[in-house]
Amino acid sequence: MGRQHDDETCVTVHLPYEPSSVRRARHLLAEDLRRSGVRDTVVDDAGLVVSELLTNGLVHGRPNADRTIAVSWCVRPDLLRLSVVDGGSVDELQAVQLNDHALSGRGLAIVDHVCESWHFERSQGTRVTAELAYA
Repeated sequence: MGRQHDDETCVTVHLPYEPSSVRRARHLLAEDLRRSGVRDTVVDDAGLVVSELLTNGLVHGRPNADRTIAVSWCVRPDLLRLSVVDGGSVDELQAVQLNDHALSGRGLAIVDHVCESWHFERSQGTRVTAELAYA
């Protein structure tokens, strides 16, 4: 389930393309980060970011060829990289302005606020990656 690259450890899980996978991903991520010694506040932020990225993939994307959605995280001593890959294709992704009245559409704005950076790539689906710095 994991692989080692220099000073980072990466994990990728393929979960069913369904809403219950959000909770499962948060659980697996939190369990792994705590085992790695990541402090609870970072674990909480990472869970929030993965939830938002995964929910966006489920709402706006499509399943991968194997009917799953992929969630990855890479732990470095000072940075956590979180990614979600779905089988859809988008032309543009951007964070919208947060407001008190919107019932949805806040996901990337939350990711933008919590993380150092985020970006998306379009090759074999859509991959959204966010980087959460911590010391």
